Amino acid sequence: MRAGKITAVFTAAAFALPMGANAAQEEKHCRVVGYLPDWSYQAYSDLDPADLTHINIAFCNPDENGRLCCNIPDSELESIVKSAHEKGTEVFAALGGGGGCDNYLRFIEEPDRMAQFSSDIMTYCEKYGLDGIDLDIELGSQDRIWDYYGDWCLQLRELCDDRDMEMSTATARWVAEKVTPETFALFDFVNVMAYDNDEDSSSHASYDYSVKCLDYFSAVKKIPSEKLVLGVPFYGRGYTAEGELDWNSYRSFADLVKDNADNYSRDSFNGYAYNGAETMAKKAELAKNYGGIMIWELTQDVRGDSSLLKVIDRTLYGAPSAAIGDVNGDGEFTVADAAALQGWLLKKETALADWSAGDFEKDGVLDVFDLMLMKQALIVAAPKKHIVTVTNTEELYEAMRNAAPGDVIKAAPGNYDCTSETMASEADGTADAPITLCALDPDEPPVLTGQNTEHGYVLHIMGDYWVLDGLVCTNCQKGIVLDHSNHTVIQNCELHTLGAEAVAIRDGSSYCTVKDSYIHDTGLVSPGYGEGVYVGSAKSTTGFDYKCDHNKIIGCTFKNVAAEHIDVKEYTTDTEISGCTFYGDGMTGANYAGSFIDLKGNDCYVHDNVGYRNGNPKIVAAFEIHEQVEGWGLHQTFENNTVYMDQPYGAEDTSRRMYVVDGWFSDYSVKNNRVDYGNGLVPANSREYYNSAHVTYLD
Repeated sequence: MRAGKITAVFTAAAFALPMGANAAQEEKHCRVVGYLPDWSYQAYSDLDPADLTHINIAFCNPDENGRLCCNIPDSELESIVKSAHEKGTEVFAALGGGGGCDNYLRFIEEPDRMAQFSSDIMTYCEKYGLDGIDLDIELGSQDRIWDYYGDWCLQLRELCDDRDMEMSTATARWVAEKVTPETFALFDFVNVMAYDNDEDSSSHASYDYSVKCLDYFSAVKKIPSEKLVLGVPFYGRGYTAEGELDWNSYRSFADLVKDNADNYSRDSFNGYAYNGAETMAKKAELAKNYGGIMIWELTQDVRGDSSLLKVIDRTLYGAPSAAIGDVNGDGEFTVADAAALQGWLLKKETALADWSAGDFEKDGVLDVFDLMLMKQALIVAAPKKHIVTVTNTEELYEAMRNAAPGDVIKAAPGNYDCTSETMASEADGTADAPITLCALDPDEPPVLTGQNTEHGYVLHIMGDYWVLDGLVCTNCQKGIVLDHSNHTVIQNCELHTLGAEAVAIRDGSSYCTVKDSYIHDTGLVSPGYGEGVYVGSAKSTTGFDYKCDHNKIIGCTFKNVAAEHIDVKEYTTDTEISGCTFYGDGMTGANYAGSFIDLKGNDCYVHDNVGYRNGNPKIVAAFEIHEQVEGWGLHQTFENNTVYMDQPYGAEDTSRRMYVVDGWFSDYSVKNNRVDYGNGLVPANSREYYNSAHVTYLD
């Protein structure tokens, strides 16, 4: 591994000492990726590479023979790479760019030419000591390049691995349509171009648009959050008189601030929309929850105190609030700092390493009031994580029974036999310190197995704020059951070979999330109760709190599920289902199971899912809504779903329309759904696709 390479870490103590702008890159926990254009590379001399984790040379594109080149002289490029490496910053060759990738197809459409082109790319990187490549292929979804893109990326991935190089991509929603989640998984990280948005007439790069883009790539393209790098602009764009984005209107942030110093904090000026310091700081805070931040492009920044790059660096690593309290200078804010301040106030201590860190009142002096505020801050500070590694069933039982807020229970690879007792816990985590049960090695997940598919649960969580990550649950009646458990997350899990449902969110469990999990082969004993995810409880049951609200099922894959893939029961509200993939194989039709999703609660949001009926005659609609209780089964929204239903009418009842949404009594809204009845995808934008007289068609 190259010396400059960093490992992404996305959690930090609440009062950890911040790193300065020139801290070693291996200490940085967020990527800061900046593009350096070859047409104005001279501005590099004003940059400090330590402010960045990656510099992408834009652009290195092939000549007529397929050999990469850029407009930076060899000696200058070698100097840039050398100075960056001295500061621990990686340098990538960025390939493509807007208007720069029009001739790429001819180099990859034939296997021999693809192999030679890929080899030439590696030769170029090795010549200049580059650390990786960034694919910035900005072509429309109809371009033929996407027919070969996945194979090309796989080839490049193997070549990069052989050389211990990294591979990233720059993409936008309009670019990514034909790129599969499997291809995106080949990249070490993905730079999301959350700018040049022409959907509105006010901002091409708003904060809300950044959130929308990140949600899309997370939910639809199934890219883990730690791999998503938020792209931000160091420039502004103007608009035409009709309110449309003016592609010929472009001004750097440096020029905007030069026009008026107050533009440093604004987001618009004289018809130009851009990101000022306040919005840039807000986006940097958002990027902390993902893989970092990407900049187009570095030479457009202001030099000195008004630099947006400095705003990003201060937000990620140098915010004053992060250092407050650390008066003894040991890098942490602990009770030792309170003791040091108290000793200094009593004149028992002669000096403090950083007296200003103790100035909680921000009045320039230290007194007993600062000590009181310091002690209060220590009381509310999040507890440190306690990592417990378990290697067998008994150790896992013990760790779960005695779990406390902040515990991270890591299960080693192997089988954990739950035949004698369900893995259960009533312990509560907190918002700042959840309890985590996860795989010690994500590549070799622990397998939690029950006695047989007729009895019991594998995991039974009865406390709040749990994270279940990277587990396999199998050979039991139910996989994971949440009872009166709030804010619990089930992620990256596999649940299979189960007698009934895989996941049950019930008995007052709200604000829970099931995401990025693979659920298959359920309902082996009770097909009519073999749902993939079951939210709430039926009115016919007793002893349960029916209200299970604000739950989410995101980015999951369902296959060979005997009943509905997701069943949302009456009395529940605000369930979100997004980015899921449903395969109809295995649905039995038992207990009226005839659709991918069955909704009986209110205000559900179903969006960006894909469903494949795969010729199963038991499936009679993509999504169904039922009225089990008067006043329930109402106000749903279905948006951006794509369903392959094979035929326009049912197989067993040839007179029944194969609706996208079948809910005759219900009021619901639809937008941008598509359906294939065997002759290709068409927009599902009219009455023939929806069985209700109360449908609202959103623009």
